[in-house]
Amino acid sequence: MRVLVGIGFILAGLAFLFYPQWELERHDQKQKQLIYAFEQMGSVSEHVPAEKTTAPTAQTSAPAALLAGAKGVIRIPKIDLEMIIFAGADSLVLNKGAGMIEPDKEFGKNNVGLAGHRGATRGKQFNRLDELAPNDEIDIQTKTANYRFVIVKTFVVDRTQVEVLDDQAEPLLTLVTCTPVGAKNPRERLIVQAKLSAKS
Repeated sequence: MRVLVGIGFILAGLAFLFYPQWELERHDQKQKQLIYAFEQMGSVSEHVPAEKTTAPTAQTSAPAALLAGAKGVIRIPKIDLEMIIFAGADSLVLNKGAGMIEPDKEFGKNNVGLAGHRGATRGKQFNRLDELAPNDEIDIQTKTANYRFVIVKTFVVDRTQVEVLDDQAEPLLTLVTCTPVGAKNPRERLIVQAKLSAKS
């Protein structure tokens, strides 16, 4: 009996130890599938004659179905971040990717706010935003254009200070996440603000 209890504790300890890494790999794999599906949107109908298309398989249709509300892809090379951006910022959206706080705004024209969770697993979602600094780059890919933003400042505000999302004289990108990592219902928000540097 003691042996079984001991084995149970060992297995539970191993599961506790390896779960964060497994969760991160699962999250990364899902993001890769979604990003691939996003990048392929429209390519079949534009380049393949209708009679040659085949019915989607469960593997290809599942990621496509999850793309409802997809607005683009955010990439931040410095912190190895690559995530799908979805319209809205409720809990369902933020569990899938980054959320576009005001979906009617346009990249390259407005101050677009993107919200993201800070997961307990290092490298998941927005939890490495605190590593960013002025002059780091952020790339946004949409269905119609690619945008490069350069970070101008990072700072912390109270969660009520929503004026950080107000439009300015130039196009901006404003990343928003809770701080500190792991705090329950934190009052503060980490803000990373970047200006448009290129569009293609």
